[in-house]
Amino acid sequence: MPLYRYSTTDIQRLARTSLATEHIREREDLQRLLIKRIEILGDDLLVIGEEYSLFQDSRRRIDILAIDRRGNLVVVELKRTEDGGHMELQALRYAAMVSTVTLDHLVEVFADAQAVPIPEAHATILEWLDEPIDELPNHVRILLVSADFSTEITSTVLWLNENYNTDISCFRIVAYRLESDILLDLQQIIPLPEAKDFQIQQRQKGAAAAVVRAVGRDFTRYDLTLNGDESLGLSKQAAVKLAIQRAHGAGIGVDAIRAVTEPGRWLGVHALEDESVMDAFIREYPNRRPTHLWFDLGVVEDDVSWVIPRFGGPSTEPMLDALKTLDRESFQLQWARAESEVPTIN
Repeated sequence: MPLYRYSTTDIQRLARTSLATEHIREREDLQRLLIKRIEILGDDLLVIGEEYSLFQDSRRRIDILAIDRRGNLVVVELKRTEDGGHMELQALRYAAMVSTVTLDHLVEVFADAQAVPIPEAHATILEWLDEPIDELPNHVRILLVSADFSTEITSTVLWLNENYNTDISCFRIVAYRLESDILLDLQQIIPLPEAKDFQIQQRQKGAAAAVVRAVGRDFTRYDLTLNGDESLGLSKQAAVKLAIQRAHGAGIGVDAIRAVTEPGRWLGVHALEDESVMDAFIREYPNRRPTHLWFDLGVVEDDVSWVIPRFGGPSTEPMLDALKTLDRESFQLQWARAESEVPTIN
C-alpha cells in the first residue's frame, strides 16, 4: 500500500524506492539499527546477540538472536531482497539449531555480547522474563524481515503455522523517498495484527497442558488488595508495578517508594513537549539499552518521569512486603499467592 503526503491543497503519493537503491545494507545498516530499536519488531524482545552460531566452524549465522518474556528464543532473519529468497527454510534450520541451547549457554552468549560479568547477564535475563525459569523451553519463534515476500514464502509460512504449530511472523519493510529523507514503512503481514491475538490464544490452549507438566517452574500468581480493591491473578512483575503505581497515586512520594524498592535502579528522565518517556530515556541515557524497563509506569514528580526495571522474579515477595510497610491511611496493601490449578500463560 503506497504512502501519501498530506497538505491542505493536495495529497501526493510518495515515490517508492528500494533498500538496495538507497544503499541500505543488511548487516551494516538494517541489522545494526534494528538491534538498537528492537522494539520495532516487538516490545517483548531482548536482544541476546547478533551473527550467532552454535557451532564455531559453521558459516551459517543467525542475524539476530533474542528472547521473549516467556523465555522463548526468537530467531530474526533479515533480507533486503524483494522476494525474501529462501529465508523461511534458512530460519527453520536456525530454529532447530538453537532449540537445544541451554539457559546457561544463553547467559554466556549474552554476557559476551554485552561485555558484562556472567552474574549480571544472568540477572538481566531473569529480570526480563515474566516468570522465572530453570531452563529454556523448546519452542522457538521466527521473525522474517524482508523488502517483500514471494508467494512461495508466504504460503509456506501460513501452512507451517496452521499445521505444525510453528510461530513464524513476516514483516515487510518498504522504502520511500521524501525529498532528502528516506522513510521506512514496516508492517507485519503474517499473522495479520487483527488475527494475532486469536492465533496466540489457540497456541496457548495447546501449550497449557505442557505448562502444567513442567517441573520446577514457578508460575506463581498474586492477589493484591489495595485500599479494599482486589486485583487477582497478577504476574510477579504486574503485582509489583501495580503496587508502586497505587502507592504513588495515594500520595506517597517517590523518595519513600524508591527507598524500599532498590533506589539505585530507578532512573529519572525529563521528557520534552510531545516526547515520549522512552524517547527521553534514549536521549538522556544514550549508552543504555531501552529494554526490560517500565516506560509506562506513570510516576511523575517535579517534572521528572521515573523509569524502573521490570521488578519481579525472586524479589517479588520481599518487594511487596517492603511496599506494605508504606502503610498510610490512603494506601493499604495486602497480598497473597493466588490459588490456581492451571498456570496462566501471559
